[in-house]
Amino acid sequence: MTDQYDRPDGPLGRFTAARGSGDAAGGLVHVELDGTGDLTALDLDPRVMRLPAEDLAAAIREAFGTARAALQAALQEQLAAQPVTLPQGLGPLLNDLGFGAQRRLDDLTAAAQQIADRLDRMGGAAPR
Repeated sequence: MTDQYDRPDGPLGRFTAARGSGDAAGGLVHVELDGTGDLTALDLDPRVMRLPAEDLAAAIREAFGTARAALQAALQEQLAAQPVTLPQGLGPLLNDLGFGAQRRLDDLTAAAQQIADRLDRMGGAAPR
């Protein structure tokens, strides 16, 4: 059974379906990214091979940066158009988990303080 969040039109499907692309070196380098930021295409026009290695590397980085910026803009636009909502009941559950974790942390902090106080008392009673 497919979860509503895994469907192509669900939040996860919309996220992974997003794309971003970028060009550099006058269009000789083309990069495409998917919604996870994975490289899906790197197209190099044969003429780009005439560039020095560091210029080619810089062009690839530039195209990747442009593609990443385009992808981020597309994802922000998607989220603005259709905000992701948590499944019913998940918000209160996450709150309960947070409160439970904070209580445990408070208990551990109190226990550590008690141990530190006892060690201080033991150290103060010891002969010098």
